Amino acid sequence: MNEERLEKAMVALQKGDGNALAEIYQITSKGVFTFVLPILRDYQLAEDVMQDTYVSCYENIASYRPGTNPRNWLLTIAKNTALSKLRKRNKELSFDFDSEPNAGGVYYLGEIDSPTITLANKVLAEDEFNIVMMYAIGGYKHKEIAEFLHMPLGTVTWKYATALKKLRKALADEESKYALKRQLQSN
Repeated sequence: MNEERLEKAMVALQKGDGNALAEIYQITSKGVFTFVLPILRDYQLAEDVMQDTYVSCYENIASYRPGTNPRNWLLTIAKNTALSKLRKRNKELSFDFDSEPNAGGVYYLGEIDSPTITLANKVLAEDEFNIVMMYAIGGYKHKEIAEFLHMPLGTVTWKYATALKKLRKALADEESKYALKRQLQSN
């Protein structure tokens, strides 16, 4: 149902209905934010990129082809905007990569608001984190995630299940630590 609404809103925006952008935003903003957050790993930057995505959507709506997947079109804009922002930000950062402990790896660019998301960021591989965020927060189906990430559906469902097991264990470990800490404090 949302896909039909999204398609209608994209076509309306293409025909010059400026109000259609608000409809597109309402349908997709949560998913776009959830999609760019794992790429950027910075809550504020993800919000900025999300807003830039809709500006770019408005500016480039003429290139949208009706009947194609509107959500993928928008997520492609979001991904390109996020990667562009990262490249720009990394150029602005001046430090010696050889002395940086994470040189060549994934850079954690900021603390994310939720303790559970922060824990997931620590214990999950990047692809697992992306899949969990897109599914749990973004509301995407495994099939949609598989299409967008260019992975087989079975791989996505397997990685999701593996990620949940890792998260459950990490959450249980954290709870054990807190329980022990409370017990020691009460003695």
